[in-house]
Amino acid sequence: RDIFARTSVLEQILTSGGGWQDQVGGITAGVKLNTTHADLSQSPDIRWLPDKVLQDDIVSGRALLYYTGITRLARNILSEIVRGIFLNNRRTIATIEDIAYNADFTADAIQRNDATTLREAIRRSWNLNCTLDSGTCPPPVQTIVDRIAPFNPSFKLLGAGGGGYMLILAPDVAAAAAISETLQMNPSNPQARFVSLEISQTGMQITRS
Repeated sequence: RDIFARTSVLEQILTSGGGWQDQVGGITAGVKLNTTHADLSQSPDIRWLPDKVLQDDIVSGRALLYYTGITRLARNILSEIVRGIFLNNRRTIATIEDIAYNADFTADAIQRNDATTLREAIRRSWNLNCTLDSGTCPPPVQTIVDRIAPFNPSFKLLGAGGGGYMLILAPDVAAAAAISETLQMNPSNPQARFVSLEISQTGMQITRS
């Protein structure tokens, strides 16, 4: 928890923006639902979830992780979102509430080992992110989306959006293979590539030598 807090402070000092959820997800192991309460001092409540539905997707090859080759800073998106909150923008507030609801919807799908509903939850998450801020899907990302759309996957950019890594859940193995072939033959830029995907069973580990 000390590292959670220190990471948030460091991000503010570096003016990169960001919240607490990324470090909680990366530091702790496994699949989980993380919640917190409105307060200056954030103390996340971590509830672990079964990993079977995700593990099955990874083993079968239906789950893919694609590095878009596009870098972005969270502050470029978060500044507009925070501005909308301060101005009490009804659309912004409603979308954030829907994102919180979708987190519970996703956790329920994982608990029920329901791959179809999980794909729907990921699809909803992406649409909500785009509703919250149009910068979530810039033209280079839209190019990737257009290339994989014929295979009907669920997908979302991980993190604040606008670039970075894209999680793709294909409806079946054949669709996953077609997506992989399409993006490998037509990468959006020289840095774009697929990377190995697995669920961490240890969380972050620090060693000293």
